[in-house]
Amino acid sequence: MRGKLEKEGNYELFETTKGHQILTLDKKDWFAVVEGQRGDILVGSNGDHQKKKNIGKGKYYLATFKDDPEFNDLTHLFMKTGQKFMEFILPQRLPRGMGKNAKLVRTGNKLPARKVEEHVKGRGDTGTEKQYRQKPEGLRAKSRKELYEMAKARDISGRTSMKKEELVQELAKALDQ
Repeated sequence: MRGKLEKEGNYELFETTKGHQILTLDKKDWFAVVEGQRGDILVGSNGDHQKKKNIGKGKYYLATFKDDPEFNDLTHLFMKTGQKFMEFILPQRLPRGMGKNAKLVRTGNKLPARKVEEHVKGRGDTGTEKQYRQKPEGLRAKSRKELYEMAKARDISGRTSMKKEELVQELAKALDQ
């Protein structure tokens, strides 16, 4: 399993008139973003805040990863800013309820939209496994016989003497063309 999309929608991150940062997901879930002594936390809040200035607004994805070579096996919140996504890691997921809190890691990463969307949603699919089907990560899951048949269909020379990993590399090259 790779990225599992838990939730998607629109977010807003803003500063209040009292100098606090507030994050809202779909104007339904509200969180105060608090700098703590041991790192940042999200604290469940309500929507009763006066906005002073907008920090970010746009599309978001909340996804949990497992065995994805690009992302830690944790919950990630990706928030789109322009053509990139800002990344927050939520080791304890989102806080559930008013006053409840959860650790937040602001990575500072600005990730390309295409990379995030491929790992979270796949190429137009709801899962991410299909995105790896024709890449080395997905090809390695096939048997040598299946790889041989794919190489035969693409008329890759020398396929009969190739080991499985060699077939994977040659097919990956052929499929990228």
